[in-house]
Amino acid sequence: MKSKQSYFPKSKLAILVLLATTFLYHPNVSAQKLEITPFYGYQLNGKVIGYSGDLNIRDAGAYGVMLDISVRKGMQVELFYSRSDTRADFKEFRGPTYKLTDVSVNYFQLGFLRTAKKIDNISLYGIGSLGATLFSPSGTNYNETPIKYYYEDWWLFSLTVGGGAKIWLSKKIGLRFEGRILMPITWVGGGFMIGTGGSGLYLGGGSAILQASLSAGIIIALGK
Repeated sequence: MKSKQSYFPKSKLAILVLLATTFLYHPNVSAQKLEITPFYGYQLNGKVIGYSGDLNIRDAGAYGVMLDISVRKGMQVELFYSRSDTRADFKEFRGPTYKLTDVSVNYFQLGFLRTAKKIDNISLYGIGSLGATLFSPSGTNYNETPIKYYYEDWWLFSLTVGGGAKIWLSKKIGLRFEGRILMPITWVGGGFMIGTGGSGLYLGGGSAILQASLSAGIIIALGK
């Protein structure tokens, strides 16, 4: 059992990183307040319904960082990265469930945060973003399936929506609590695992994978 790397979407990721870097170094942006928020939480990773069975991504912890830049009062642009290290299982229709491989679920997002209400040192907000999601299998062999599979890095377009609260302990330090709905989407058919004889998991175009996360982080504010 082995992992096969996907090259096609990496050019899109490079373009996204380039655009984000250009944005961050724009004079009108770099002079604004910057918030850096490392976070940890728990992610409901959901499942993918395929033609021959379901790919279950086990729920697991998630960690990452959020960078928020003030662009006007009550509005911030956000760069978001998260990673959840978990395991993928394959449940055949009317059949057993097999452990497949360890996999990481990675989100790369660019979005907007809007402050809805401020109560003393507490800010309530909503967030929306879009970007890419990478399902990256390790290729770990659990030797439970009767068919030999190989795995591919699976890049998908994705969007997220959510909201939360910032609790400021001082002008430079705060706490952030947040919940998000995460939605990777396939525009065309694609697969995560492929086996001999055409067996495996295949996802049709226009499908969405519903995931969710709850997280808590420490805000470090820089700049104005």
